[in-house]
Amino acid sequence: MRILAIAVVLLLAFGCLAQETNTTQTIADTTGSGSGSAIDEWPYVNTSGLYFERNVSDVMNTNTTFPEVVDVEFNFSNVTTPDGRLIVYYFHSSGCSACKVLRPEIDSLEADYPEVLWLEYDLANASGGEAYRDFAAQHNLSNQQMFVPQALVNDTILTDRFNINKTLEGIIKAYENSSQG
Repeated sequence: MRILAIAVVLLLAFGCLAQETNTTQTIADTTGSGSGSAIDEWPYVNTSGLYFERNVSDVMNTNTTFPEVVDVEFNFSNVTTPDGRLIVYYFHSSGCSACKVLRPEIDSLEADYPEVLWLEYDLANASGGEAYRDFAAQHNLSNQQMFVPQALVNDTILTDRFNINKTLEGIIKAYENSSQG
């Protein structure tokens, strides 16, 4: 009885493998343009230069090509643009509930003050995370001070999650009044 059960399991396993091999060959045959390159023989998804080439005859080789890493330094020392516009650096995360609640108010401030340059960084993205790490290093933030939502405007770091919009608007108004008078 055991031998029969083992034989059935092996038949199913080899049958699945044979079926997958045939499916792979069918996909390669229908998507290939006949040029013979590995990309033409296997569909791939290009994600920012990262792709996997797959040839049906060599399923163990991935020929992975990684994009070149670019190290970008973010500078958060500028208070204004060269033409005198105030800069607001706003850090948030798409998974942060406080950030989601604050989002409509930030959008409203952006609409009310179009003369202000709003630079937003989403920490859920790699570049936003790198920007925030540079921001924290440049302003000597401790681990306890590193959270979102957070803004930098006119050399002032705003970390009050509940009143950030009121404080931000006050700083923008004070800057406008000082630059006009």
